[in-house]
Amino acid sequence: MDSSNTDIETSWFAQPGNYDDVILSTRVRLIRNLADFPFPSRMSQDDVERIKSLAYDAFSGDENYKFIDMADLTAPGVQILKDKNILKDQKCSAVVLNYVDESTSCLINEADHIKLSTFVSGLDCEKAMSKAYKLDEFLQQKLQFAASIDFGYLTSHIKDCGSGMKISLRIFIPSIVLSGNLEAIVSIVQEKKLTIKPVFKTEAIADFSNCIFDIAASNSSDGNEFDQMAVIQSVGMLILKTERKIREEFADNNPTVVLNFFKQNYAKALYSLLLSYEEGVSIVSAVKWGLQLRLITGVTDSELNALFFRLKDGHLKYLCDNFSFTFEEDIKSSQNLQIKRLRTIVIQQAFEGIVNEKPVS
Repeated sequence: MDSSNTDIETSWFAQPGNYDDVILSTRVRLIRNLADFPFPSRMSQDDVERIKSLAYDAFSGDENYKFIDMADLTAPGVQILKDKNILKDQKCSAVVLNYVDESTSCLINEADHIKLSTFVSGLDCEKAMSKAYKLDEFLQQKLQFAASIDFGYLTSHIKDCGSGMKISLRIFIPSIVLSGNLEAIVSIVQEKKLTIKPVFKTEAIADFSNCIFDIAASNSSDGNEFDQMAVIQSVGMLILKTERKIREEFADNNPTVVLNFFKQNYAKALYSLLLSYEEGVSIVSAVKWGLQLRLITGVTDSELNALFFRLKDGHLKYLCDNFSFTFEEDIKSSQNLQIKRLRTIVIQQAFEGIVNEKPVS
């Protein structure tokens, strides 16, 4: 097997979401363990196979889910699942995936027996929670989860006990970063007992990949599920309003700087031949900022957000392996160069409809 569902257009990340100019996505993760089994780190191979079989039987009642045994998954298939943030590594025995839009997945026998994840575009904790708990209730009809009155759901990591839930947001905040207001946001996030981490790490301040962060709850036992949802939803709304406010002020006070950031990246997109993923992310991010600042029209935030996934190595390698492309003679022998070339072409095609409200030439 080389991929689960490679149809980017139907995937959750290609769909528009609430406030997706700033909040790229919301994720809810639930951890569950089966009663009467040790945690995965202490399981025998018989235990591993038994839990995998029980999970297979549980999911077989819903035709929207596809059960993927890791033993049957090829290296390109593993990479695609990693690129879509479904899989972190290969330390699980199976992956269950909703193949309709890939918004819901389940890892079997990772650090815990069951790890449910749901994604939605934009800021919508309630929708993501609803999807996660709907699947949780479905599984509880067939599986007995380990829990106690004192500690809630029992997990392999103490911070995951309680609700077993963790909500995270992926945010895009170039105006906050470029205006020097990031530390104030970090302080607010930490005061709410949340963590904030950069998705990419680069030294160049002008690199727009510096502007993407993940915010997440650090402890599943802090309050009930609805308390946790309220905290991260409120922080997300605060960041949203702050980014939008600073965006307008920054653009008004620094028009030349703003236009320069956009022009450099837009020109790089148009005239490059080979782009790394990090370079592609920076370009897409700069163009997304240009859209928000009304420098361009002809593309949407959801289309640009989908590019963050379409440009990843796993998806592009799948295209190279399964479709016929005509590459320049000097890169035909290198798949790495072919992927970089194809990434550049994907970006250029995505930008074909862009209209410059403030010409870049």
